[in-house]
Amino acid sequence: MIQVAGRDRVGPAATLAVLWIAGCGSSGGGSDANGEDATETDAAPDTAADAADESSPPDIVGPDDAGGDAEATGPRTCGEIVLFPTIHAMGLHIDHPPAGTAATVVRYRETGAAAWRNGHPLAGIAGGRLAGSLFRLAPSTAYDVEVDARDAGGATLAAYACSAATFPLRPGTTTTRVLHVRAGAAPGGDGGEATPFATIQAAVDAAQPGDRVLVRPGVYPEAVEFPRSGEPGRFLQVVGEPGAILDGSDQAIAASGLSWTTDAADPRVAWAPISGTPGYLARDGERFYRYNDLAGLRAGLGDDDVPMPEGWVMDGGRLWVRTLDAPGAHTWQVPVREAAFQLSGVEFVWVEGFEIRYYGSGEYGRAFYLRDASNCVVRRNRIHGVRSGVVIAAREGTVADRNLVEENWIADPPVGTWPWDAVKGTSHEASAIDVGGGAGNVVRFNRIENIFNGVYTGDWDAQLDETLAYETDVHDNGMRTIGDDGLEPEGANINVRFWDNAIDFVHSGVSLAPITVGPVWVLRNRFTHYTGTGFKVSLDSSGPVFLYHNTCWTDEPDRNGMGVSGPFTNMTFRNNIVRGTRYAFECTIAVSGIDMDHDNWHTTRTDGPHWKWNDVRYDTLADLCAAVGQECHGSDADPGLLDPAGLRFGLAAGSANLDAALPIPGINDAYAGAGPDRGYREQGEAEPAW
Repeated sequence: MIQVAGRDRVGPAATLAVLWIAGCGSSGGGSDANGEDATETDAAPDTAADAADESSPPDIVGPDDAGGDAEATGPRTCGEIVLFPTIHAMGLHIDHPPAGTAATVVRYRETGAAAWRNGHPLAGIAGGRLAGSLFRLAPSTAYDVEVDARDAGGATLAAYACSAATFPLRPGTTTTRVLHVRAGAAPGGDGGEATPFATIQAAVDAAQPGDRVLVRPGVYPEAVEFPRSGEPGRFLQVVGEPGAILDGSDQAIAASGLSWTTDAADPRVAWAPISGTPGYLARDGERFYRYNDLAGLRAGLGDDDVPMPEGWVMDGGRLWVRTLDAPGAHTWQVPVREAAFQLSGVEFVWVEGFEIRYYGSGEYGRAFYLRDASNCVVRRNRIHGVRSGVVIAAREGTVADRNLVEENWIADPPVGTWPWDAVKGTSHEASAIDVGGGAGNVVRFNRIENIFNGVYTGDWDAQLDETLAYETDVHDNGMRTIGDDGLEPEGANINVRFWDNAIDFVHSGVSLAPITVGPVWVLRNRFTHYTGTGFKVSLDSSGPVFLYHNTCWTDEPDRNGMGVSGPFTNMTFRNNIVRGTRYAFECTIAVSGIDMDHDNWHTTRTDGPHWKWNDVRYDTLADLCAAVGQECHGSDADPGLLDPAGLRFGLAAGSANLDAALPIPGINDAYAGAGPDRGYREQGEAEPAW
């Protein structure tokens, strides 16, 4: 425990550490007519598990911090100021500040409290607007907010005040009826416990708001669609018991295998006749590499002519494979369904507790596709053998708002270990979770591993669409073995907040390429063992980005702590720890509008300059400060971390980063010692652990 301001406080990573190590807690909800728990959303009792064992992923459960008892208000407009609450954060928006506004002062408090707290100043964004965020708020709690717009001399030009209440930790729901499903049940069931439905789809077709579809253990070769919505407080729930599996593969092939013919020209090549044109193939439960064409397969060359010794391709109605041993010695999973759960245009649907595997009969296999769906919950599912885990999308004036994606395990091995050039730009390039539409979506406490990208927000093809990923929270997620980007916001991303995520063994920790509107917040994240860079910036990113209290560390040889791959501007760096093995920071192009200070930039290199700024080399931070005015209060000392080899990146005793951070209102108010520490954790706080 850390003593802060006269009270004990569990560090912000403590709950995530518990999440990985043990799994605990129960779900929230309402009551049924008999006063009993009405949600029972835990599909199984939580048990301790080894989080590092990919074959048996642990229960993943976030904290049950119920917060207060205020009823969520949703967005609130008070004159010229708009508040947009989520569960643990709140966006602040002023679209028409007075002319001459040069600064803002933000204050907030729990409604009824005597003391006010200072918040982070608002940021100027496109169109002369102001936007900002409050962080680490309690769920179901009302807050008062005041903002002063001031001129360059400090005089107040306008004062704004408003109140709003955050959303509950998890939405409550009342269950009025349970419909049962059992694989292999006799036809004609009505959902009774003794007369269950044989398919999930039949139960979902019969379900009404307030119903829970309870799915017994078994394999369900289905693609489920929802014909109707639930209602506020009466979700339509589909809950899997342990062992409930949705399988999108061809069950005849699973039972009998494939009939292989060895190619006469090359014994490593064989083919089998199959119907359809699947976009995904798994061998022995793991994804098999897809060549661009039959010529690439015969040559053993993947995309960009990268050597790939094994893989597959469809050609002439045949499934062609290149293997190092006999294909008949393996089991093959061939998808014949595209998505496990499709939620199109529905609201208040809750899906929990399933294993989902082998979907992708076309090019966009998904476990969950929330198309224009709002107020839905996707929770505690184990997803593997699928191109994308969860996709949230809204287009052409529709919405996909306030969805909660939490405590899922998503993996697609061995994609995260394949050569980057063989995957980038191919069908293997996908994200575990893709938030491509709507406002107020929350992605938290998920475990993601061995996939190309972690969490994506926005849309590359609609970079100026401000409705996409508006007011989105991505926090307390754990990732490892990520082939490209752990966090990848692209486009407008207004008040997209990334905090308390731990991402190890990754190519790039966070990619900011580009942010067109912002602000984007990157707070107290861990990006380690990267083969590219901790912070990736490029492609004329221009919207404001705030990078505070992150820890970036790699021991990969000849790697920059941070490398710039293209133009960027309007980014603020404070209180970060960045450690590389080549340059601590390298920028070979001319950039402006960047504000770096109070960070720790270190490299293990001893035989050359440590910094390159605008293609000019500097031996030390002192030289950099004297020349360009950056990092004048920074440090290039060794970070003094506990045990990076053991994934312990907190500060050790004697670290130069102890008490060395710049105080930032609304960001690091709670700390131990004489001042806040640099890096992603205060000394002594628990760290995420696999």
